[in-house]
Amino acid sequence: MALAAVFLWALAPYLWMIRTSILTNFAAISTDTPYIPFFGAMDTITLEPFFNVWERSNFPLFFRNSIIVALAATVISLFFSIPGAYAFARLDFPGRQLLFYTAVFTIMFPWIVLTIPVYEVFFNLGLVNTLLGVIIAISIFILPQNIWLLQGFFRQGIPPNIEEAALLDGLNEITAFIRIVLPLSAPAIGAAALFSFLSGWNNFLWVFILTSDENVRTATVAIHYILGSDTLREWNLLMAAVVILVLPPVIFYGLAQNYVGEGLGGGPAG
Repeated sequence: MALAAVFLWALAPYLWMIRTSILTNFAAISTDTPYIPFFGAMDTITLEPFFNVWERSNFPLFFRNSIIVALAATVISLFFSIPGAYAFARLDFPGRQLLFYTAVFTIMFPWIVLTIPVYEVFFNLGLVNTLLGVIIAISIFILPQNIWLLQGFFRQGIPPNIEEAALLDGLNEITAFIRIVLPLSAPAIGAAALFSFLSGWNNFLWVFILTSDENVRTATVAIHYILGSDTLREWNLLMAAVVILVLPPVIFYGLAQNYVGEGLGGGPAG
């Protein structure tokens, strides 16, 4: 019973968001609207906010930018973190521990204190107000998280004797990694991909810092400007935009959920 109460308490903001998104603007701010409008207030329910937010602003452009940034940051961070994590887990080279703990330390470092130097670097490189700059920035800050997650899986989830057997069968280190280790690492890679996508999709700080041009703005930052632009805010439109933004992470999680539990559990796919 207590668990159900906690669950409902945690779910309440999301239910309220959905409720507001399907109301007329007047009903959304009226205290007379029932908490559950399906009972006695059906005339206040409408899907117009979803169509309006898509048509009355550049939301399709913002949504497209979010998709591009999140997917590109996921692919780039995985491309570099998978071999990096494997090297930290399996190879013995000078400075290995120092480099690994440096990468882990950056996860705990507050990003806000890096905004000015990051902006200066990207400005000098001509990457401000570009999708490429946003993608690179987000990828860089996702990379240590993926290295930390994947190296633990490579170290504990895949016994070294599997690779030794592959080497005895005639494979070299690279082919053994590609044909043996990577398929066994699908759970951990799926979990890392999910966290990378969520980080890229929900990122506000780096998009806000590195962009001022509306054409390269993502949806998370665009909602911030929409929220502050109207004297009389249309809360139903804002909540409809948020509901639309929630859908891609939910879909991505649905596709990756079979891998996430195994990846976080530290065991290879069976």
